[in-house]
Amino acid sequence: MPSETPSFNLAAYLKITRPSNVVLFFLGILLGGVAAQGIAVLSNVKLWIAALSGTLIGAAANVINDVKDVDIDRINKPRRPLIAGELTSEHATRFWLLLNLTGASLSTLISLENTVIAITFIAIFYAYSQWFKRMLLLGNLVVASGVSAGLFYGASATGGCSAIWFPAIFCFTLNFGREILKDLEDVEGDTQGGASTLPIKLGATKTLVVVSAIFIALMGLSTLPYWTGDYGAWYLLSVMLLTNSIFAIVVWRIWQVQTKENFYRMNTLLKAAMLTGIISIALAKA
Repeated sequence: MPSETPSFNLAAYLKITRPSNVVLFFLGILLGGVAAQGIAVLSNVKLWIAALSGTLIGAAANVINDVKDVDIDRINKPRRPLIAGELTSEHATRFWLLLNLTGASLSTLISLENTVIAITFIAIFYAYSQWFKRMLLLGNLVVASGVSAGLFYGASATGGCSAIWFPAIFCFTLNFGREILKDLEDVEGDTQGGASTLPIKLGATKTLVVVSAIFIALMGLSTLPYWTGDYGAWYLLSVMLLTNSIFAIVVWRIWQVQTKENFYRMNTLLKAAMLTGIISIALAKA
């Protein structure tokens, strides 16, 4: 890393938040409100405040993760801003504090419940980056829980969480599988960094079996709300044509090409599955 302090670089500040993840988190919080109260809830200002608040906290989690992961990212993610010298750890830490303070402050405009959720997950995300990430499966579970908690955050802002259990379980399972696949992508740096992940403990082949089982199970789970009568035909059509077809491609390709580059591409494709899943559920509640 260059020794001189880099000048202010707006692009680096945006990049360290991982914009594609941030957009999905924002949409996920909106989905929580829509799933709980229907599409008309998009006129509720508190839902939009919750989406902004939760997204800032999620962005902060990505920032502190990069700060705590510098040694591993030198191997796994050499283009990230801290490794490339576009941003210093000190500036990134200040940015993390600003994002969290803003997100937590906004939560006080929504409800006490949202404020408690916000502060709780600020602490959990920090603990993840500091300790949990390198623990077997615990880090994967924390990330998946954090993403699905966004739906509860949105639903809480609109006054009820009873109708969002399926979307939350769907998001949790998708992100749990995606996090394990990311561990396959990052196995080299994780090994040198002393992390304990499923690929390190079980090896690539057994881990691929686990990942495949998760997404095959999710393909079946995704159709459940149609068969129970909770979601209609438009939901089934969209989830089968879009989301489940992506899961099928991912399961097939991770066995065909077992390289770091392909695992990265499949992880990116799973972000698209998250987006199509959000769209499918939103269609069901329209």
